[in-house]
Amino acid sequence: MFRYLHKIQKNMVHFMGYVELFVSLLVIAGILFRLTALPSHFAPVAGNGMSSYLQYLFDILIAVELIKLLCSHELASMVEIFMFAVSRKAIIEHLSVTENLISVVAITILFAVRKFLFIHQETYEEEKRRRTGYI
Repeated sequence: MFRYLHKIQKNMVHFMGYVELFVSLLVIAGILFRLTALPSHFAPVAGNGMSSYLQYLFDILIAVELIKLLCSHELASMVEIFMFAVSRKAIIEHLSVTENLISVVAITILFAVRKFLFIHQETYEEEKRRRTGYI
């Protein structure tokens, strides 16, 4: 009985890998579509031209980080998505002083999390080898 459940679970994980790949391809198609429309949104003469251009660029960067997250399943990619999303909101929209302060504090916290709370896979494996005596 458990053998069949394990086999179903294994097949489901395999199928979800294909679903993730399909979603990644859809996001890539969206990025390519957005890149073709990018030059039309940069009109320095118009008052909102630069904001529209930066908004498109941030949307593309967030989508690229989303693809990295779907492919790598790393926490670092998620923190980078959050950093891009918060910085996009702070840069593109005209926020109040309090909202700007909250955005800066949020980005600072995300940088601190990335700097001090992450253990990268290479560092973890090196530390494990050092502890066990295998070099």
